[in-house]
Amino acid sequence: MAVETAEAGAEPEIKAQFRERRGREQRKAEPKAERPKVEPPKPEPPKPPVKPLIPTPPDAPQIVLRDGLPTLVRKGRVYPPMLFFGSSTDEPRAQTVLDELRMAGEAGIHLHSHLIEFDVDPEAVDSCVAVAAYMIKKSVQIDPESQVILRLVFKAPRNWQNRFPNAKYNLQEGGIAEPSVCDDDFWGVAKNCLETFVRKLRMLDLRDHILGVHLERGEWFLAAGWGYDDSPSAKLKFREWARHRYSDDEVALRASWFDGGVKFDNIQVPKYMPEGTEGDRFVRSSRKQRRYVDYHLFLSDITVQRIGDLAYGVKEASDGYFVVGVSYGYTFEWSHPASGHLSLGKLLRTPEIDFIAGPPSYRTREPGGSAPFPGPIDSYALNGKLYISEEDFKTSLSGGHEPDDFNPIIKTPQALESVHWRGAGAALAHGSGIAWMDLWGNGWLKTPTIWDRGAKVQDALVERMGAPLGEPEVVVFIDERALAYLVDPNAFKMLVQSVRESVLRAGVNAGFYLLSDLAHRERFPEAKLYLFLNAWDIRPDLRAAIKSRLQRDNKVLFWLYSAGLFDAGRDSLERAREVTGIALKPQPFHSRSGTTILARRHPLTAAFPSRSLGGERQLEPSYFAIPEEATVLGEYSQTGLPSFVVRDFATDGQPDLNWTSVFLGEPVVNHALIRALAQMAGAHVFNFHDDVVHVRPPFLTVHCTRTEPRSLTLPAKWAAYDLLSKQWMGLDHTTLRFTGIDGTTHTFLVGPREELQHLLGMDREALLHMAELPPKQDNLLREDSLGFDVPIMRLDQWIEGSDQDEIAEDWFLRPQQILEDEPEGESEKVGRRRGRRRGRRGDRGGGTEESATARPEPSGMVAETEFDNDLGMNVMFRKRE
Repeated sequence: MAVETAEAGAEPEIKAQFRERRGREQRKAEPKAERPKVEPPKPEPPKPPVKPLIPTPPDAPQIVLRDGLPTLVRKGRVYPPMLFFGSSTDEPRAQTVLDELRMAGEAGIHLHSHLIEFDVDPEAVDSCVAVAAYMIKKSVQIDPESQVILRLVFKAPRNWQNRFPNAKYNLQEGGIAEPSVCDDDFWGVAKNCLETFVRKLRMLDLRDHILGVHLERGEWFLAAGWGYDDSPSAKLKFREWARHRYSDDEVALRASWFDGGVKFDNIQVPKYMPEGTEGDRFVRSSRKQRRYVDYHLFLSDITVQRIGDLAYGVKEASDGYFVVGVSYGYTFEWSHPASGHLSLGKLLRTPEIDFIAGPPSYRTREPGGSAPFPGPIDSYALNGKLYISEEDFKTSLSGGHEPDDFNPIIKTPQALESVHWRGAGAALAHGSGIAWMDLWGNGWLKTPTIWDRGAKVQDALVERMGAPLGEPEVVVFIDERALAYLVDPNAFKMLVQSVRESVLRAGVNAGFYLLSDLAHRERFPEAKLYLFLNAWDIRPDLRAAIKSRLQRDNKVLFWLYSAGLFDAGRDSLERAREVTGIALKPQPFHSRSGTTILARRHPLTAAFPSRSLGGERQLEPSYFAIPEEATVLGEYSQTGLPSFVVRDFATDGQPDLNWTSVFLGEPVVNHALIRALAQMAGAHVFNFHDDVVHVRPPFLTVHCTRTEPRSLTLPAKWAAYDLLSKQWMGLDHTTLRFTGIDGTTHTFLVGPREELQHLLGMDREALLHMAELPPKQDNLLREDSLGFDVPIMRLDQWIEGSDQDEIAEDWFLRPQQILEDEPEGESEKVGRRRGRRRGRRGDRGGGTEESATARPEPSGMVAETEFDNDLGMNVMFRKRE
């Protein structure tokens, strides 16, 4: 108050001073506003250390690419990829294996592999070296040209649970599992022992007879029913993996898992749920189940990371003089997503791995069966690796008991000859190698007749070196990472294994690849037909590769069941149209499968003998196509929504941009459909008898399924030469005719006669020598990350679907009602839809459920019926005569 009185009678400049003074006093009396706290920037998640590449000396054994073919060479000498493996676990078995090795060496097969039980104990290294040195010495004494690969099986020491408690976890079915692959303590000791072992082998006088090692740990998988690895080490590694995958962004983690309380520091291994326990669901499409998907990917990533770390130790300890192999990549075999085998692509991009091995399927390896390869066999050569098929055929020559009841006995010499040549045909067509195995050391291969055949197979592999590895006309894509979403083992059988079987029996020139190869490899085969088995998780780089590489040149792209469900782990079905050219939408909840064929005269529908496709079973989730400018070949019998459509894309003035997209929502594929798709794309079909066919010209192998006359169709002006009988075959114009007996194998050279004569006349010695090593071919489209998977996008980086999807959404909400009369069997065009009406389900408002095959009353009129309440729309249906 005193201040205000004094101010009233003061001069203007004095008044200003009073006002300033009063303002200062008021500011002192007011509480101070808190300054906003600036959060310090979060540290970047630790990245895996980048290890320097270990150079391979020019005189060291190594795998090089010659004309696209993975080739084993040492000091200029080329070794055909044909080897013998024997298990010498005791003295009698060792003697049996050495007897078989003698027969193999006399037949000219000089690649030999021996089993060594490798104790993870520093005190046991010397004894392991002594056993290995003994087997190497005996091999060289028997076969002076012997080149040995040591198959090391890691074996935990006694009381390892006490020494490595963080590596311990229990199996779901009871008992203690092997030490966790996540435990750095156990595997750190294993790596140190391995490096010591390798250094001591390099000091042996016979070191020039050692090719390298095959790292083995139960084929690096978790079997179905074993449960999850929930060891303390696995929990810590899973948290590190998730922190890297989600870029240390807990908001993104919570959004992806639909869990507002999860943090990187409290992530737990999810509760194990056996496959098939979630009803009829095919895939884990819910965000609440995303933690399961991530854990499945983590198990595979940590497995490959461990393999790569051990392989690096071998390369470093040997100074680059050892090749390294591993059994991995059973992508077509394991239906359970917790197998640990979903990271083959990363293993193929691991520079320290030289070869990868695996056995043909045990389910169909008897004569007449397909004995298919367990993984995408053509990806190995594309990535510069050698694939070796481990053909451990059990024969009646066995002299002891074997516990592998899953492995059928090949009962007769004729049957063994047939399955051996079937495996050789696969190797010739796909540029791979073969290992004949006596898995238990019981004399499975102890007869000279077998090894005489081995010499002929090896001769064929040498002839394979004389022809460049050509490109397939049909490409089959499998996305191993998307298999982490699978729930139902039956889904895996229908979407993966049945398609593999159908392709092998379609009589086409086919290659099997990882879907990631398309985005990572600079050079990828220019095929005519591309089959997408499970292209559910399509990331930006893959989307760009499909659009630029495949949507052109009159190629045909076939999409099975669905596509584009996710993008880097986020829901992205609205963008499926960018890669498929066809907008996809989910069917109403609890819809049943089963398709009614509409266009009976179309070549694709002719592949199915009946008017229906698939079975009447609940399929959740399932998807239908928006038939915009597409031909509708079939519709779901229950809902009347398009399930089988074809769409042609044509660009005026740019014919090189024309392509065709085919979508089939039913997970049902047969041999005839593959042939029809191939012929639509302009690919050649060699065989129409549903035999097992491996073909990559100039090699064609047919494994007969039934006894009947055969007609193989060859392109014009081609000839045929029988590799087994060493005779030229007579042709009826372009048809090669012969009588095939059930379970027999026929292998031919096919092509222009002049080219075949040139191949048969090539100098074998020249093929088996390499004066200079070919330059290394990385074939990288971009620099690959050897770490974990591509991180999940942050929420502010997410891009919604394109404006083009509004067309599909508009069709879905307000379907066109354009109905035109058309004779039965003709294709349905844009906007015209046929359907069967159905009543409302009994659990939807108390109505009675009507038969899925009910038809409108035969009045010849267009009938309108209310569609499912979930959709909230009306659909016009037309009577079919």
